[in-house]
Formats: sequence, structure tokens, C-alpha cells
Amino acid sequence: VAGRLGCAPEELVFTSCGTESDNWAIRAACWQNRHVGRHIVTTAVEHHAVLNCCQQLEQEGWEVTTILPDQNGDISAESVLAAVRPDTALVSVMMVNNELGTILPVAETVRVLKEAGSGALLHCDGVQGFLKVPFTPKELGVDMLSISGHKIHAPKGIGAMYIRKGLKISPFI
Repeated sequence: VAGRLGCAPEELVFTSCGTESDNWAIRAACWQNRHVGRHIVTTAVEHHAVLNCCQQLEQEGWEVTTILPDQNGDISAESVLAAVRPDTALVSVMMVNNELGTILPVAETVRVLKEAGSGALLHCDGVQGFLKVPFTPKELGVDMLSISGHKIHAPKGIGAMYIRKGLKISPFI
């Protein structure tokens, strides 16, 4: 799996599913980056694993900005950048939408956020794109990336999370 993601084996942690990977990444990023602020940016077209976790964090006092897609279901890097504030701790943008099949501009989004000097950690739900769209987490520039085995014909109950080398996050359980 690390070979297919182009990452070091120590940057990969196996989980029970993509949902666990998404939830762990989101909660860990918020905890890790809480000194930056209590704001999260995501999109309205995310999988419910991301949306429900963000909704729960909202109930716990976090502020969530959810970006709406355009009429074609697309999200632009500029719309993500416009939603980011100095107190944004996390930006979570999926790679491929699970309903429309649209490919979101993750690498471009990361690039514009870094150019703008954002201190937000960057998570990508890569479940739909893994082994279907060519990418590596390093090429995307993300801090964390979630994948799931069942989308590539592995048994259900297998997921993984890429965690960028040097990023120390808290265990989920």
C-alpha cells in the first residue's frame, strides 16, 4: 500500500475502514492544531464520514464553513481559499466525489493555501480515487489522506491513513 501511495511504510497506519481514517484525521488535526483556532473548512460534497464528523465537532464548539459546489458539482481552490481564515485549524477536501465522480483540485487547493501562508492542516479523503486516479500524498501536498480497501475489491473492514512524516498526531482510540 505504501508503495502504491509513494510514501514510506512508517507514514501509513491501517484502520478498520475509510470512515475511521477520516474521523481520526479530522479529530487529530483539530486537536493538533487547536492553537491555531477552532475553525474547519470542508465542502458540501464530502462523504458523510467527513460531514458527520464535522457536524459533531460543530456541536462541540468548533465552527465549520462548508463550501457549496458550483452548478457542475465542482469546488475551486479559490473558493476554499476564500473560506480559510487565520483561525482555520483544518481544511478537508475529498479527491473524487462518491456520487458525481467529479475530481476536486486537491493539489491546487494545497498550493494556494500554502502560498497564502495558511497554518491549517490539510486532509484529503482519497477513498474514491485510490488506484483509480494517479496521485501520491506528496504530490498533493496533504498532511493526511484516508483510503479504504473495499473500493479496490478488498474485504470491507480495511482502511488506511497516510500521515505525513514529522506530523505527530494523537491516537484515535
